[in-house]
This record gives sequence, structure tokens and C-alpha cells, in this order.
Amino acid sequence: MKKRRPRLLGLLALPVVLTLPTLGAPASAAAPGRQAPPVRQAAAPAPNIVYVLADDFGWTDVSTGRTNAGNPSDYYETPALEEIAREGVAFDNGYTSVNCTPTRAALLTGLYAPRPQNNIYLVGDLNRGGDGTLLKGPAQGRADGATVLPDEAVTIGERLQGAGYATGYAGKFHVSRSGADIVAQHGFDENFGGTNAGDPGAYHAVDGHFHNKIGPELDAYAGDYTQAYVDRNIKPYSKGVSPAALDALVGTDKHVTDALADATLGFVDRHKNEPFFAFVGSYAVHTPVGEKQARQDLLGKYRAKAPGTGTSNPSYGALIEGLDQNVARLVNHLRTTADPRNPGHPLADNTVLLFSGDNGGVGQFTDNGPLRGQKGELREGGIRVPQIAWSTNPRLVRGNRVDHTPVYVADHTATIAALAGVAPPAGELDGTDLSGRLAGSTAPRGDALYWHLPGYLIEGGRDQRPQSVIRSGQWKLVHSYEDHSWELYDLAEDIGEAHNLAAARPEVVQELGGKLIQWLDETDARLATLRDGKAPLSLTVTGSTYADGRIVRRENATVTVRPGDEVPLVLQTPRTSRRG
Repeated sequence: MKKRRPRLLGLLALPVVLTLPTLGAPASAAAPGRQAPPVRQAAAPAPNIVYVLADDFGWTDVSTGRTNAGNPSDYYETPALEEIAREGVAFDNGYTSVNCTPTRAALLTGLYAPRPQNNIYLVGDLNRGGDGTLLKGPAQGRADGATVLPDEAVTIGERLQGAGYATGYAGKFHVSRSGADIVAQHGFDENFGGTNAGDPGAYHAVDGHFHNKIGPELDAYAGDYTQAYVDRNIKPYSKGVSPAALDALVGTDKHVTDALADATLGFVDRHKNEPFFAFVGSYAVHTPVGEKQARQDLLGKYRAKAPGTGTSNPSYGALIEGLDQNVARLVNHLRTTADPRNPGHPLADNTVLLFSGDNGGVGQFTDNGPLRGQKGELREGGIRVPQIAWSTNPRLVRGNRVDHTPVYVADHTATIAALAGVAPPAGELDGTDLSGRLAGSTAPRGDALYWHLPGYLIEGGRDQRPQSVIRSGQWKLVHSYEDHSWELYDLAEDIGEAHNLAAARPEVVQELGGKLIQWLDETDARLATLRDGKAPLSLTVTGSTYADGRIVRRENATVTVRPGDEVPLVLQTPRTSRRG
């Protein structure tokens, strides 16, 4: 069993962010006519980190247009997210993986899916298309087929533990064998409700206990609503609901979204004397979605609303706004709680809060338009989500900005590590440190973003087949392994991926296709194989192929793929570029 890293308190935690002066440090006076000597600033205390990961929260599920290029919902209301998107940095090109487990694995490890310390591409397995598909996806996860992090994976929680941070996790984890492993193996000192489950089972407690998909640690916060609780924790954040409807909550079952906020605020209060990392894995807005899962005050509000121009589901709206209210609670607590490590300032002055969805919205409940696709697909609607960074300290987050940089959740891992002063050696993480961008730097993010999905997800209106993708600048290039085709989209002009420009811009296909092949080779990515019983494939190639962990450059060569063989990525050289 992997031993937990010791939390090193004291000296190790002090010089973490040397570039930040002590907040509120007084200026030195100088004698008339004399230049003041330089003031030696003490190192700022290590910043706290709060991460909120919403589940199945689509690009347009917010009422702000700052995170979605001016495409907000006109039905679902998220005033707290609007506020922090305005006060902080909103990313309108924020990306994740196609569904729950691969995003969580990438975020926790900071690694792309093909890495052996990750190796998680989909919930379940890579053959969610039946036995009749042309190709067969490889095994994912661990040797026994479990889609969980390996014990040897180093998580962001472990990295921060090693720098003296208190680390707490509340809510959906989904990539461990058990809730106990979250603490024993994956870098969190405390866990409130996290298990290997992918959904809550039910959103409300019953008789002071949550559904058994939710870990029993959260039951400490599962008591029925009291009048004092409603007055303190719901009424100040409620909008458009009558006091009578709020008072009617008294004596009813606690909603898990509220309980997760309770647990997180308790963790913050216990550990505010040291740097803390609080991760909130919200269950909202994952299924089950229905009237029984909604908090009744919010359900009544959305039932009474006129439908919007997109999908308008009252139960889903109640889950969204319940999550938003608890973001408001977290933000207000950081604003109003004195920071013992930074006297004279609230916690918000030395805390960075990051918010992200974990994948695109589900088409049954939301409208991802103008994006194409939904959760489970490599189309923009499946992988683009709202992302926000917020702090009241402009040296950490210079606010009131929209950043158009394409960013991926592994970038968040690298950013958190850098903020905490534990940035690993180059090449150890796949993400790019964005802390400079948060503070106002215009430095470019760096290389392209990549996705690789060597399997199928064909169900629930989705038709995702084996593909690899690169996003670089305005361009998105998609390779499909079944027919060896390429799709190229100019996302600056065609965010809905309606016009395939691969034939018109072969030079872009060659440039980005070459980068994609190099990335697959560098990560040693596994590919889908030709399914048993299928006829062999014969390909004539002048160009490059990738399969079996290597790139081969070919000149008018015949490549035969038999059942059980990996079906290669094929990048043909355009005829106009061939010699002769």
C-alpha cells in the first residue's frame, strides 16, 4: 500500500509564492530629500485553493455569457457564477474529457489519458457500441479492468500534502476503488462522501442518511433542515422564491448539494490556520434528474418560469441553481472569514477558487448550442465547459477579464501546483501552468490540446467512435480510425463544426496531423484493434502511420491490418507534395 506523504508544516510552507508581497504591507517613510530604501517584503503565505467541479454542467448552463462566447441560458439562473465570472477570469475555451472518469483522472493526475498512470478514457469500458462495431477498444484502467487511479499515481492532493497543505475532498470522486482509498491512497486528509460511484443515487437524505452510493462521512451533515439553517444558509442566497416557500423546507430532508457545502465550510474553518486545498466534487447536475431530486423551493420557482429559447427543464434548473447557491455560500464565507495567516484580511484575499464542469451537457436536459454534440462525444458540445478563476487578490487573479485561451483541466493541475510552490520538473505533468495568465500575464499557453478515444460510446443519442483530436489556435483536427478520414474545423468561424475544411486546407491537416502523430507516439497511445471476424483491411500509404507504439514513414506501401491488429492512424502526404 502506498504510504501517505507527510504534511510538512512550518518552514516548507512559508516561501511558496515568493513573487507576492505581503498583502497590506506598509510603505516606508523617507527623510525629506532622501530616497527611501527598498522595502524588504516578507514572503506571502501560501495561497489556499478551492476547486469546484460540477458534474455534467454544460457550456450554456450558466446565465452569464462570459464563459460561453455570449451564449448564456435564458432559463437557468446562476447569479453566483455570474458574479465570480465578472470579478475573476472567465475562460470561454475551457475543455475537459468526454465524460466523468477521464476528466477526474486527468485533473487529479495532471496527465492525458494515454499515460500509464492514467489510462482512463470513458466511464465503464471502451466498447459501449455492441459487438457489431468494426473495431474493438483496448482495456482501460488497471489490469483487473477497474477504471480507477493506480496506487502509484501521484495526485495533486499528494503534491499539496507534501507542501504542508491540509487537503479535503467532498462529493463525487469516481476514480477510486472505495472511499477509504481517497484518504489512504490519493492524497486527501479528509473525505466527505466520495466513493467509486458515478452518481448520488438520490439527492436527498432519508432519516439523516444519504443513499449508499454516497460515503457515510457525509451523514454528519444529513440532518433535516431547521429554521436556523434555512435562515442562515438558504435565504441570503435565494432569489425569486417567497419566504413562505423557503420556510416550508424546515423539517424536510437535506439536499446533498447543501450538505457538501456544509462539509467544505467546516473543513475550511478547521484548517484556516494552515494552507488548505478544498475540492468540491458536486453531484449536480448528474442524473437522476427529476422532481424528487430537486429542492422544492427551487422546483416551484422553475415550474412558474416561462420556458426559455433552449431546453427548459424545471428539475434540472433546480439542481443548477442549488449548486450556484452553494458556490455563493463558499464565496461569501471566504469574503467574511478572517484569515489568521494574513492578519487584517479575509480568506478571500489569499485564496484562488477554480470552477469547471467535468464534461459537456446531456442533450436530454440542456441545449449545448451553438456547439455541436453532447456529453460522451468529442464534438465541442461534449468537451467544452464553463471555467472560471476567482480571487479578491489581484496578484493572484486579476479580474474582470475573459480569456480566450484554449485550456484543459490538466492545466488546472499544473496551475494549482505552481500556486502552491510545488511545480514538478518539466515533463512530469501534461498541463501548462496558467498562474501567470490568472495574474494578468499575456504569455501564451503553449502547445496544442489533445484528445484520444480508442473506443466507442454509441447510446443515448450519442455516436462517438474511435478518434484522435488536436486543437491548436483556431483549428480543430479530428482523425477517425474506422475510415481513416480527417475533419478540419475553423472554430473561430465555425464553432458548430458544420464545415469540414480538410480538403480545402491540406497544409493545415499535414501540420496538425504531424503534431497529433508525434503526441500519440510520445504518450505511447494504444489504439483500437480490428475486431475478430472482420475482413482484413488493406491500405496503400504514402505518408506516415502510427500503430503499435511507433511512427512509420511509408512510400506507396501496402499496409494490411488483420483481426487483432491495431488499426493505424494514417496521414497521407497530399499528392501535390509527393516527389515525382
